[in-house]
Amino acid sequence: MKHRGFCLVLVLAVVLCGRLALGQDSLGPQPKKALTPSDYKPQTLRQIAADEAKSASRQKDAEKVFVHGDLRPTRVRVTYAGRSRPLSKIKKAVLHRWAQLFAGVPQHYTEPYETELLFNEDGVEYWLAVRNESVAKFEKEFNKGASVDLFLVRLGGSVVDDKWESLLLVENFQKPNQLSSDRNFLRLITRDLSRATLAG
Repeated sequence: MKHRGFCLVLVLAVVLCGRLALGQDSLGPQPKKALTPSDYKPQTLRQIAADEAKSASRQKDAEKVFVHGDLRPTRVRVTYAGRSRPLSKIKKAVLHRWAQLFAGVPQHYTEPYETELLFNEDGVEYWLAVRNESVAKFEKEFNKGASVDLFLVRLGGSVVDDKWESLLLVENFQKPNQLSSDRNFLRLITRDLSRATLAG
């Protein structure tokens, strides 16, 4: 009888500790908080690249792809360079790996991001992933050389030819000095959050 009681206590302890270790509420996973324009902190692409390269340098030398769960929402002001290209295979691998680890359903992130647009900041070029549905709108609203505010998140990156390349997803964009609380921004962010919550 004592043995049975001890086993019951042990099983309950393991179950309760497992819930705490996984960080789950006793009611199960809770909905994620939608990002608002104020969540996107102003920074430069140069700072982001330095931060990401520093984080990646702490990883194993053999590791060519690095992902992290902290999206670090950021707002940057850049110049549109007027060029596009397909998302590279290595960046697709980073995106897919991140989605598998943190999003639950990879296609909610891998399918909308298949194109990169070229931007310039202080004479340095950056290729950033932009939503498929936004590429035509972007090219229509902005001429080559126009300033634009980008709202982006960081997923990680990869080492290519001994050089670090960040994977930054452009969640939304606007003309400089436009109110960043526009309905389109909130609609896109809320839609993605709803998909991720349903998938998770």
